[in-house]
Amino acid sequence: MPESYRALTPKQKPFAVTTYRVDAEGHLRPDVPDRCPLAVTLDRHEVCCITSDHDRHRKTGPGHPIRVVRCSAHDIAFTLYPPGFAPYRRQSVALVGPDGAQVDTDETFTLKARFSGTLFDAVLDAIQAVAWARDSEGDQHPERWWSTQGRHLSLGLRIVGIASGLADRTREGIARVLGLDTLTILEQLGSSDEGQGYRVRGAAISSILDHLPEAAFAAVALLRCGHWIGQWGEPLHWDSKRRVHDRGPFPASRTSPSP
Repeated sequence: MPESYRALTPKQKPFAVTTYRVDAEGHLRPDVPDRCPLAVTLDRHEVCCITSDHDRHRKTGPGHPIRVVRCSAHDIAFTLYPPGFAPYRRQSVALVGPDGAQVDTDETFTLKARFSGTLFDAVLDAIQAVAWARDSEGDQHPERWWSTQGRHLSLGLRIVGIASGLADRTREGIARVLGLDTLTILEQLGSSDEGQGYRVRGAAISSILDHLPEAAFAAVALLRCGHWIGQWGEPLHWDSKRRVHDRGPFPASRTSPSP
């Protein structure tokens, strides 16, 4: 393994995202990529040799085991994340199934239909004036604490590009990934300041999420935005039909842009 790749921190390392499909026995199996993240991001031309290693069970996350594979040619093991998930995240960024398709609901294009049960739960509650618990009294969701809601709102502001302090290049990159005019993002900057109340910040985030066409698109685009702010490495979306990793509408940097 090259020292340059070994030196990357967990937040800098690229990760593989792939579709999980139901097999004849009713088990979810991933589409295994032909190339490993090292070969893709460092533009190595040697042929990868990828084999399944084991299935990893998680207490939180997609609700099913996720596959760990190994590339013997480049001496790395890596996890195959289902659509919408990033490393070390308990929640996805959009409500999609293991196959990457939007989960069927009665209200396909509402924010709740696209983002319920995701990282943006804090936003959905904020716009309804639902503040998460400040103490342990009552029958509260075990993870819905006021401090957690604040952290998720802060992260949401950065992911959609409306947090104050982001570099212009980062903000422009996020706008392009989301398919938005940069002006649409700039219009929300005043409402996104950390000094604003949680309802105002939630509304600012939701105004950007409202522009995204559907959850399947959001699951891909928001992972890429998380990379642009340095929250996680570059998501390498495996396209099993074309047998290539889809890296987005423009070349991603090998290290995340500085905020």
